[in-house]
Amino acid sequence: MRKTNWLIGAAAALAAAFALAGCAEQGDVQQLNQNEFTLRGMIASDRQEINALKQQIQRQNDQIEELKHGAAGAGGDASSMNDRVASLEAEVKALQAGMAATPGAIPPPGAPEDSVGEAPAPAIPSPGAPSGAPVPPAAPVAIAPTWPNELDQEIADARTSSEPGVKIYREGLDAMKAGKYPLAVARFTKLQHAYPKSALSEPAEYFAANALFETGSYDQAILQFNDLVMRFPKGKYASAALLREAQAFVKLNDRIDARLTLQKLVADHAGTPEADAANTMMKDLASD
Repeated sequence: MRKTNWLIGAAAALAAAFALAGCAEQGDVQQLNQNEFTLRGMIASDRQEINALKQQIQRQNDQIEELKHGAAGAGGDASSMNDRVASLEAEVKALQAGMAATPGAIPPPGAPEDSVGEAPAPAIPSPGAPSGAPVPPAAPVAIAPTWPNELDQEIADARTSSEPGVKIYREGLDAMKAGKYPLAVARFTKLQHAYPKSALSEPAEYFAANALFETGSYDQAILQFNDLVMRFPKGKYASAALLREAQAFVKLNDRIDARLTLQKLVADHAGTPEADAANTMMKDLASD
């Protein structure tokens, strides 16, 4: 009897040890998953900050070029313009220094300078996944873009518009309608530089970003969509821009940034058709 009790006790102790080991292993897996999610969120945040800095640097460079041209024929005002140019150039250098200091912003040795912030996050295999070549995730269900219908409405509205730069804007819309996307980008960009305070600046940037998307320039399209949402967070095209930005991230196989963008869309524009589409996309991405 004493021997039997000892065996029962030993078996119970062994079972408890295995149970504790199992709980510890499960806890380790959960911690790894949490660490992975946190790391990817930090990487995505850094990328968004880098993209915003790049856009700001580009705008400052554009202002510098405009002022240099103005200084060439300004006569007595050339000195003050040169001072302004020098000030802007100092701001650009400061922005570039800040971008280089951003975690993950310095490209690896041998990489081109314009690859700053563009490298995708390294793939982290799921715990317990078999070794070997990873299986590529299934493509999410495609959501048809809304810009073609919005384009038709803009073309109709532009016929009676008296906004500054409307002639350039109409040329961009016509090029977009004809599928001449590079020309459309050129016209919309000209409008934004020549008439930055025009009410047409917002739709011009939206359609320029969509034109870039259609040509496969997804990185540039993301920058444009992101800048549009930052400048006009409650604007007419904010929700559509976020949805297209997320789709561009998917095209680049950057599903972490895609999810973060979709989450922002649902949080900031709940109840819109784009938010419904975002929920569908997130379910799709979560199933990968």
